[in-house]
Amino acid sequence: MKEYFYKKEYKYIYLEWFSYSFAYTLIETYGTVMLYKNGLPIWLILLIFGLRFGITGFVTPLFMILSSKLGIAKCNLISNIFGIISSFIIINSTDLKNTLILFIIVMGINGLSNPTTDALSSQYIDREHKGRFNSFFKISKIIGQAMGSALVTWGVITNNNIVLLLIIIISFLLQYVFIRKIDYKPQNKKSAFKSSIKYILNSKNKYKYIYSLRASHIIERQFVPLYVYLILKDFTLFSSIIIISLVLQIITIILIGKYSDKNISKSNNLVTIIKIIVTIIFVFAKNKITISLNKSLSDNLEKVYETSIDTSIQNIIKQAKEDNELLSVVGQMSLCFTEVLIFTLLAFVAKFIGEKVFYIIFILSIISTIAINLNIKLENKM
Repeated sequence: MKEYFYKKEYKYIYLEWFSYSFAYTLIETYGTVMLYKNGLPIWLILLIFGLRFGITGFVTPLFMILSSKLGIAKCNLISNIFGIISSFIIINSTDLKNTLILFIIVMGINGLSNPTTDALSSQYIDREHKGRFNSFFKISKIIGQAMGSALVTWGVITNNNIVLLLIIIISFLLQYVFIRKIDYKPQNKKSAFKSSIKYILNSKNKYKYIYSLRASHIIERQFVPLYVYLILKDFTLFSSIIIISLVLQIITIILIGKYSDKNISKSNNLVTIIKIIVTIIFVFAKNKITISLNKSLSDNLEKVYETSIDTSIQNIIKQAKEDNELLSVVGQMSLCFTEVLIFTLLAFVAKFIGEKVFYIIFILSIISTIAINLNIKLENKM
């Protein structure tokens, strides 16, 4: 187990991500479901998330400016304050029309800390341990999400909003405490936004394309829970499937971490094929049991897929001439701006075809999975 805890920085990154995942479960896993339960149509939910990621894309360069002056920990603390406000809005929103704009803005600014993971991992994690580090990193997220899902389910069913929000606040603050232990200030980048946009427009590095293509995977991850909920129409059953599927992921992630360190190219090929198969099942499956089981399988393999792809991305950042923070910001901006475009198009289409828009989401995910694998291969050959 030494390779999983090679440095003290590894431990604190695991702990900070566990805390964040636990606190963020209400927004990430249940966000679309909660909005739908409160009466919003699917097309409007898609549009809301598109606008949210648009704001995130524009505020992401502030990460470089703020973190260079205040440190990464305080930058995350500012972001988490907006995460706390977002959680409060989801839990306590009574008049949705009056809170939607606030929700979009607050959630967008909450994305200020998005580059943190890539920046910290590129700074501290040794290349020979990246696969195994990402395995345990994802396990930390899974445990946080599983426990967070149980908490959210209990809070929603018992209507105990005060305790739910209090625990979320404590968890967000704990993330700051853990990051503070390994805090550092990146180089001062006064023209961070200008530098990031210039890199996005002019650079030929495939890193930005890989991140843009991941937009379809983020959209799928955000909306598969709503798809499953619409099929089951039972919140308690839906939550149980979410928790069980999360716990089952731990075994395969440990295996893929070691495999990634041995042969990253074969690892990417393997997880690409498996992810395509799982997504295809969502397109054609009609039975509730089949869809529920595939949700568990999808969650299980999603983290496995991300572990392998994240390892490749971190290696690209490590080998690049540009500083880690710039590439981390560029990746997040490329992702966010692509999400705005796709979310807007999906919202327009969903206005006319309703729930059938999920099939388009799944098809886009399959195309992106193939394209990401090809781009990583091309980048590694350069």
